[in-house]
Amino acid sequence: MLTPLQYNLHADVLTDRGVMKAKCTVKLRNTSSKPVSCINFLLNKGLKVTSIEVDRKSLNFVQSLRHFTDIREVKVNYIEVKLKSPIAPGSSAQITIMYQGTIKGYDNVFRYVKDKISNDYTILRLDAYSYPVLGELELRKQISTIPSQRFSYNLEIEVPKGLIVANTGKLVGVLEENNRVLYRYVSKKPSWRIDIAVSRFKVESSRKRDITIFALEEDFEHAKRILREVERCLQFYEANFGPPPQWCGFTIIELPEGYGGQADMCGMLVARESFTDPGSVGGVYHELAHLWNVPSGEEVPSRFLDEGFASYFQLLAEKEFLGDEIFRRKISSLRQRFLELASKKPILLKIPVAEYGKYLVTDASYIVGTWTLYVLHKIVGDYCFKKLVREFIIRHKNTPATLKDFKRTAVKVCGYHISKFLDEWLFGTKAAYHLIKETPLNKIIELHEKNLNKFLRI
Repeated sequence: MLTPLQYNLHADVLTDRGVMKAKCTVKLRNTSSKPVSCINFLLNKGLKVTSIEVDRKSLNFVQSLRHFTDIREVKVNYIEVKLKSPIAPGSSAQITIMYQGTIKGYDNVFRYVKDKISNDYTILRLDAYSYPVLGELELRKQISTIPSQRFSYNLEIEVPKGLIVANTGKLVGVLEENNRVLYRYVSKKPSWRIDIAVSRFKVESSRKRDITIFALEEDFEHAKRILREVERCLQFYEANFGPPPQWCGFTIIELPEGYGGQADMCGMLVARESFTDPGSVGGVYHELAHLWNVPSGEEVPSRFLDEGFASYFQLLAEKEFLGDEIFRRKISSLRQRFLELASKKPILLKIPVAEYGKYLVTDASYIVGTWTLYVLHKIVGDYCFKKLVREFIIRHKNTPATLKDFKRTAVKVCGYHISKFLDEWLFGTKAAYHLIKETPLNKIIELHEKNLNKFLRI
């Protein structure tokens, strides 16, 4: 198995023509017990590789437009590289890939991936395979391996004068020459993704918390409000769940409307609707909550440990800042949202949360994960719930965690009686059952108390 350790990416972005020319050097380590002689990369379907080298020596490769095996609607440029000298176990190698072309979106399948290169807004990121991504033509494998990767990066992004390059790393240089501007960024911490945006941004910052905001020109009036929201939300999460495990400052980059928000430990991409609409600030709260996620150790992540937690943290922040009514309304809406999703994906009625990744229904973790944590919160009480989350983060901030690890921490902190609840809701289908049956919360708690009384009589 190969793992990326370092990306060095130079991209000349020609926004007026909607294309780019790029050179990307990737340092790879063989973490398996066998030599590796073949490497496979994925690139955007609009990009074409022109050459590949190792130690300045050209390599033979084959590239072809291919469909994913488990999602036929997704097509990428699949690059197969044959090494002249295999990479021995424990050894590393650097491979340089030259490529060019345009960026095509995947909004036919993933609605938020509308990525493209243009004068108005350009985004280069993992979701559209805008840089070489190590992997196979199977989304299940990508979901299980990519988020657990950690690599550093150096970026050199050249754009027309007047445009600004935004990235969640540290800006280390800006060079202007012949109506072109070269921006240089380095990663603050190893991450699993690279996010680069190009537009006529305006910048707001807070030295007190090392927060930087890249706002679209027309939306800059909202930047100060977003900065205040970020600062108070961070303070709220810290007061309840302790400091974020890997704080390194934070960068917020505004996306055009309709693009989905995302985050890593150093920053977030925020869709325009969440940036400009005070009533949609929950999107900012959600992405900030990911700072309190622990790395997943699940074979195929269910997304409960990241999206489930972030979604529930978001609701707690909305309750704190926007009021109880919004919180109650959103909790009540979980049932209808699940019914709508289950009508499209009936497998959700038969599988536990722990298997959402296996069956490619991880979007349900936003709903069922929130519902499960809400009910757990009510059962164990506010003090125990917050202590549980704090303990879980401390235990696994540097160690991948599974749902079983979460259960073990819950039992240690809150008592063995919670074991049956987590078995039924995470490794069984009780969460879906109660959503379908519209079981009132007080009835669920009564059922748990009956189980507790049985446990105490044993």
